[in-house]
Amino acid sequence: MEKLCHAILWILEKSPNGRSRLDLAKLLYFSDGVHFQKHASMITGGIYIHLEDSPYPVKLNEALLFLREKEVIDTAPVISAKGVQGFSLRFVKPLEGLVLTREEKRVMMKVVEAFRGRVFDENRHYPNLYENYVVTPLYEPIPFAIDRINTKIHVLMKKSLLQLSGKMFRVLFERSPE
Repeated sequence: MEKLCHAILWILEKSPNGRSRLDLAKLLYFSDGVHFQKHASMITGGIYIHLEDSPYPVKLNEALLFLREKEVIDTAPVISAKGVQGFSLRFVKPLEGLVLTREEKRVMMKVVEAFRGRVFDENRHYPNLYENYVVTPLYEPIPFAIDRINTKIHVLMKKSLLQLSGKMFRVLFERSPE
């Protein structure tokens, strides 16, 4: 969980307006996915599950609780004309003993820069990682495997209709003829 905590802090430090919990979860997923594509290893080494609204690191809540207790992150309400629209996680101070490598920071910076504001339209930036998430059944672990992530799933899969979170996606779990 140490790598996860340092990755969270690094992302929040590079996000001056803070990040929502779901945006943070997505940024961690895409950072781990991009690193996996290049080096066949993940930055955090964690397990992600498919939730209705995002890929979610299983240990994220535990890490946020730990960082909050250490007073290295803070939360602030996001207020709009409609009232409180959620909470934003913000960087306060670094945690001792940063354990991220230069390459891990470079990959994470690339992902953070792709999503300067809110994390949306993920399929435009990382279509293969987004589809890896979409084709995983709800509440199951999202697999990180070279034969699945290091390629574009939408090229390898035939298409059929799947209703997911009110959006329509075309996906089928059969491999297309090669």
